[in-house]
Amino acid sequence: MERIRTSNGVHFLLSAEARELTLEVLYAKLSNDDVSRIFHMIRWPETKGQPCCPHCKETECVVTVPKRALLYRCKKCELMFSLTSGTFLHASKLSLRTVLAALLLLADAVKGMSASQFSRQVGIQYKTAFVLMHKIRASLLVENSKVLLEGNVQIDGAYFDTKERKPNEHKAAREQAALEKAARENGAQEALGDEKPAWKPTPRCILVARQVSGERGRGGVKTVIGFAPCENGVDVDAFVAKHIADGATVTSDEHRAYAMLVAHFDLKQVNHSERYSGPKGENINQAESYFSRFRRMQIGQNHFFGRHLLGYAAESAWRDDNRRKSNAQNARALLGLLLKPNEDGLWRGFWKVYLRKGKGVTLPAGGDGATLASAA
Repeated sequence: MERIRTSNGVHFLLSAEARELTLEVLYAKLSNDDVSRIFHMIRWPETKGQPCCPHCKETECVVTVPKRALLYRCKKCELMFSLTSGTFLHASKLSLRTVLAALLLLADAVKGMSASQFSRQVGIQYKTAFVLMHKIRASLLVENSKVLLEGNVQIDGAYFDTKERKPNEHKAAREQAALEKAARENGAQEALGDEKPAWKPTPRCILVARQVSGERGRGGVKTVIGFAPCENGVDVDAFVAKHIADGATVTSDEHRAYAMLVAHFDLKQVNHSERYSGPKGENINQAESYFSRFRRMQIGQNHFFGRHLLGYAAESAWRDDNRRKSNAQNARALLGLLLKPNEDGLWRGFWKVYLRKGKGVTLPAGGDGATLASAA
């Protein structure tokens, strides 16, 4: 894993550049007009913050509705809209300053943050924090599905949420492990006898491809993720066809799922049963570095991903790609994603609609054709 250092040799997270914006500045030095101006500039950058009608795209015909803050009306088409209409923050009751503070806290969280801790620090209900964080992940997932990698690309896969809890009694755990080992070695289910495994894990694989910088020490600079039930050639080919440009050099391990990539790319493979790095320096260290950080995020913060696995993976990919940017830059980037059009209405009215009807949330699959709802 590369070390992120500034020009004077100080680790980036310890430098002044990393803490460009603080909560003190946000609450004590920025007025409500300043915060509103930030939102307007990010929502309508083409018009320099001037409200633009989402229907007829007019700016000169837009007027402010009297006695209604941040609500506008277009005199041409008579459409009324707000600062957050049609975005991921549509109908949100949170104040603009609270949203900005929340994004600043998330930008500062290197390994992510649990919804419980997030709700306490921001001062909002757990349900509100849960939905806001998943709206961010949904917006990140939409952007991640559009990424195209070029140059030197490393690809790998890893499994999550597949481990069985060990029995309470050590003796029972050893007996169960011995039975399962015998079944694998003999290739016969009869070896288990009357004993049946209490729980069978569902294969859930995250595929990752990372574009590696040509500059020494910079590591991965662009990351895309996808979901597959397991590492297999069909899902890998679909994932690669969407996210890796022609002419790229692809490095992988010797899993047979990546063998057919040699027909379309300059494929380099390293045999991990013999060495970590090939004789010519080929490796997948940056792909494995992503999985290392992702597992730290799981162990230290979120613990269990469930049906939202791909959203958490997109968040971890975004954190990896923006690890050299200041917290203010990352907070503005997250706000820009939340203020983009949410055409599918992802996570809108989650607690009122989805849970009442007993529905789950199915997020985009990132280009591999699978859905997390069927894999959960």
